Amino acid sequence: MKRAATRPPRRVLLVDDEPIQRLLLMRALEPLGVEVQEARNGQEVLDLLRDSLPHVVLTDLHMPIMDGLELTQRIKAIDPLLPVILLTADGDREVRLKGIEAGADDFLNRPVDLTELRLRVKGHLERRWLQEKLEDLERTLLALVRAVEVKDAYTAGHGERVAQYTCWTAEELGATAEELEELHMGALLHDIGKIGIPDHILRGDYPLTENEWRLIKQHPVKGDEIIQPLRAYPHLRPYIRWHHEKLDGSGYPDGLTEVPLLVQALSAADIYDALTGVRTYRKSLRPEEALEVLEEEARKGRLHREVVRALKSGLLRNRALRAV
Repeated sequence: MKRAATRPPRRVLLVDDEPIQRLLLMRALEPLGVEVQEARNGQEVLDLLRDSLPHVVLTDLHMPIMDGLELTQRIKAIDPLLPVILLTADGDREVRLKGIEAGADDFLNRPVDLTELRLRVKGHLERRWLQEKLEDLERTLLALVRAVEVKDAYTAGHGERVAQYTCWTAEELGATAEELEELHMGALLHDIGKIGIPDHILRGDYPLTENEWRLIKQHPVKGDEIIQPLRAYPHLRPYIRWHHEKLDGSGYPDGLTEVPLLVQALSAADIYDALTGVRTYRKSLRPEEALEVLEEEARKGRLHREVVRALKSGLLRNRALRAV
């Protein structure tokens, strides 16, 4: 019988200048089955973090050399998502506000309720583990994208180029930093649904049959299904599923007539890279010629004119296109 995979031990970094307090807290954490690292002050913590990161940091507020507030700030500068729990005997609201400002994720009052301590630490360990699993999944998906591109030498680097062109376009359209981050990931993953399409169809070195073309047109739906486990799924979905939609309803897979502007930025970048790239069935177009094709798409009501203007402006600003 195949055994279920076991998680590697979780590690808690315990920071307190009082040896008795460290011993008490270590014994309280024993039922969780975690590895506990000890440090007496913030400077010792920073030295330990150079080697590896723990899964949760449990730190006293008042310590010599570096207090818990400064330590929390330093930890968050290294990894903003690493959970930090502050231990304090101060019931002062001002102290808690300073802790929140420093980036603390949780607080425990001293004397510590040991049952509450275990529950709080366990909750943060579970969230950290889930975050790591999701990050692993994102890395796996990006590896799959590259696997798709390896199938066809002509599309190598397509995802990275499209992501770059898309973000340049979105910047011209006034996208926020958060939108740009989501858009970049969505653009990198936009063709992930092609992972299940046979190589000879992807290469496109002969006229596709109707059935083969129907299969190609399903890749946004397949991509949508693949990314569903991602925590960012609601934000990434429009880019994966709708990057082939057109404003006149002639796109696929849903035949939309209202397509978000940033999704159109991805569509324009995708078309631009396909037209300027080398293909077996046609010669590549010069950037100016590719932009003319996109302008014609806008004239036909398939793409917003502002998106085409923004793509051209972004290419010029980043010196990927020469001014005429």
